[in-house]
Amino acid sequence: MARVTPALMAAALAVAPLAAQPVTAPTEAPAPVNYALLQISLTPGKIASGEFKTRMEAIRSCPEAVKVAGEIGAQVVRNARVSSDTLPPKLAAVLETLPVGHATPVIAGSGNTLRVLVLCHRG
Repeated sequence: MARVTPALMAAALAVAPLAAQPVTAPTEAPAPVNYALLQISLTPGKIASGEFKTRMEAIRSCPEAVKVAGEIGAQVVRNARVSSDTLPPKLAAVLETLPVGHATPVIAGSGNTLRVLVLCHRG
């Protein structure tokens, strides 16, 4: 068994207070998140905006989103890799907490076109 000498004990006690101090690492911005999204767009007059909203809120998967879009005559655009750092901050915040397979709240676009984004994958 190793013997602790008084000199070694004194050295250990002298270093101990330094080791107990918290070490702060430089803060870095989190790495961007990549999303796979479906954009579903509906031009005015195809169905009422309330029905569109109700149908979009019921979506629970991307295949279901494509099916529903076909049923109501909406356009679907697939966005396989969208980086969170390219999105408007409010939209990035929504996608950060949105469950996979769900749609964002309805976004009214130009000409009263209704849109949602459906989150297919977060990675």
